[in-house]
Amino acid sequence: MDEQEQLDRFAGQLYQGILAPEALRDVIDSLSAWLTEPPAIHDFDMGMPIVGADGCLADNDDPDRAAYLEAPLRIAPPVRRRRRCPECPIQQDINPNWQRVIDLLLHCRALRELADHAVDSAHTSHVAAIVLSPRGRVLDCDQRGESLLQIGDVLRLADGQLRWGEAAMQARFAAALGETAATGRTTNVLLQSPKQPQRRFSLTLKRMQRRPSLEGGGDSAADVLCLVAPLDQRRVATARQLMDLFSLSAAEARLARALANGDSVEEYARDHDLRLPTVRSQLRAVFEKTGTQRQATLVRLIAGIPVVRDSA
Repeated sequence: MDEQEQLDRFAGQLYQGILAPEALRDVIDSLSAWLTEPPAIHDFDMGMPIVGADGCLADNDDPDRAAYLEAPLRIAPPVRRRRRCPECPIQQDINPNWQRVIDLLLHCRALRELADHAVDSAHTSHVAAIVLSPRGRVLDCDQRGESLLQIGDVLRLADGQLRWGEAAMQARFAAALGETAATGRTTNVLLQSPKQPQRRFSLTLKRMQRRPSLEGGGDSAADVLCLVAPLDQRRVATARQLMDLFSLSAAEARLARALANGDSVEEYARDHDLRLPTVRSQLRAVFEKTGTQRQATLVRLIAGIPVVRDSA
C-alpha cells in the first residue's frame, strides 16, 4: 500500500468513526498503531563477550571492543549486557511519529479544501459559511469564507475575532451574535461594503448543536454558524443541466432559463425575435416535460437545482 492510499484509508476511517461511534475504538487502535514507531532493535554480538570498562557488553562499534581485542587473552568477568533504561521503550511506544501525524492532518485538510473548491462551482447562492464561537472567535470556514476574510472589505479577521469595518455595524453584529448564542433564535443582519455601498450582503446567524465537553461534564457552549451571501446575484441551472434532467430541447432550455431569470414570455419573444405563439408553444412543452403547470412553479423548480458548470 503506497503512502497516498494509506492516508486515504485512515482519513476514511476517521470519518467512519464519526458516523459510527461504535467503531471508533477500533479506528483509534488502528490509527495509534500506525502513528507509533516500533522500538529500534539492536543485534548484539553473540560470539565472545566483549566487555567494556563499565562491565557491560560492548557493541560492535564500541571503542572498548577494539581495546579489548588488542589486549592479552584473559578470562572475561561476568558479563552485564548493555540495556536501555526501563522508561525508554515505554516512552518510545507512546511517542508518535510526528511526521505521520502532520502528513495525515495535511491530507485531511487538503481533502476538505478540494471539496470546498468543487462545491464552490456548484452552490447556487454563493453562500460563505463561517463557524464562530459564542464570543465571535473564528473556528473554521469554507473556501468562500476564507476568500471573504482575505478580501476584508466587508468582514475581516482581527486577533482571531470576526470584525466589521464600522463600529456601529460591529455593535449590531455583536448584539445579534449574543442573542443567537443565548436564545437559539436565528438572527439576520444586512451588510454593506464601506467602499462600495452598492455591494450588499445578507448575514444570517444560526446556533449549531452543542459539542460534547472534553471534560465529560455535559455539553459545551454551542457554536454559531455565520452564513454570508451577496444580494442580487442569482445563478440559474445551465441549459445542459435542464436538457439532461428534463429532456428539454436547446430552445426550450433557453426559454426556461430566461423565465427563471425574471423575463416574461413577451420579453423573451421580443429579445429573440420570435413570434409569441411560437414561444407559448415552447412553454407548453416545458410545462409538460418538467411536470409543472405555472411559470412560478417552474421557476421554483429550476431555483432548486444546484448549478454545476462544466469546467472542461
